[in-house]
Amino acid sequence: MTDALLASARYIVKEDLKDLGDAIAGLPGAALDWKPAGADTNSIAVLVTHVLHSTRSWMSVAVGAALPERDRESEFQVRSDDAKALADFMHDFSRQIMALLEGVDEVDWTASRKTHARPGDAPETVPASFALLHAIEHLREHIAHVGLTRQLWEARG
Repeated sequence: MTDALLASARYIVKEDLKDLGDAIAGLPGAALDWKPAGADTNSIAVLVTHVLHSTRSWMSVAVGAALPERDRESEFQVRSDDAKALADFMHDFSRQIMALLEGVDEVDWTASRKTHARPGDAPETVPASFALLHAIEHLREHIAHVGLTRQLWEARG
């Protein structure tokens, strides 16, 4: 029997990752580290790095795979002016994320799973279904952030 939720997630995430790639395609290196509202905002390089690490982590939780190593704080310190390196990173992580979703045939969406712990906190336990939905909504949110940052970059005077 086909796991309809898993099949739907595969389709949505594949499309979202394509959209993320499209959002950074053709940008010059200078655009990747640009912060549209100063030091308190995130650059495209930071947004891409963070959302890919986060998506891989949450998808691992969702499908019951081993949690990957992750240093969340370092994701927000990334600097890059190399468009090819960022695109290569994105494609590598996209393959990893899709492999997680394609590596299982069925998921118990009610299963309780542990997440990564944020600094100073204990890991949370969440249903697999929550991890999946959170991964997808978080990915889409940051794709929109990247798109908006690109529009601001392109519209600057």
